[in-house]
Amino acid sequence: MISLFLDTSSTTLLLAIVKDQKLVDTLKIESLREHSIYAVEKLKEILERNSLYVKDISKIYVVNGPGSFTGIRIGVTIAKTIAYALKKEIVTVSSLKMQILNYNNYDNYLVIMKDKKDLSFVGVYDKNYNTLFEKLINQEELEKKIGELKGNIKTIEVTENNLNQNINIEKIIEYYNKQALINPHEVNPNYLKEVI
Repeated sequence: MISLFLDTSSTTLLLAIVKDQKLVDTLKIESLREHSIYAVEKLKEILERNSLYVKDISKIYVVNGPGSFTGIRIGVTIAKTIAYALKKEIVTVSSLKMQILNYNNYDNYLVIMKDKKDLSFVGVYDKNYNTLFEKLINQEELEKKIGELKGNIKTIEVTENNLNQNINIEKIIEYYNKQALINPHEVNPNYLKEVI
């Protein structure tokens, strides 16, 4: 089975081809908020260099945020268009949760993405990566949430510039492969204008 992984949630455009849950190829470019110019062209490029066609894609994994307002919209639109045309379903990937899937042996995981208005989009996950909390909160609520966490905690602070630098695509696919597929019409970007 051929899967496409698509992330346009930051300044980096990231595409990956995965076959039977093994990473085959990645394409990563810094497009400085110009994903709309390069995304389709780069998708065509990665497919061609792997002797694939769009019709060969069985499953689409798309990062639906939070992150760059315009970036997320571009990635989600491309994924929805391909899925609709091919009659495929989509798996949505949290840009916060994907940060922790390369780690293990922690009791809790905390991912913090600060915005420009003293708010933070925060993700809190248990040792099995289950989502306990994902929400935009103020500094006081963040400190309270941190105080509630017990045990060995892995904290990751992300910005638009490092949002997908330390991720493991195979681990993301392995985790999200167990998640429910979504009809393309039901996929929504998780963007907030306040974030980044």
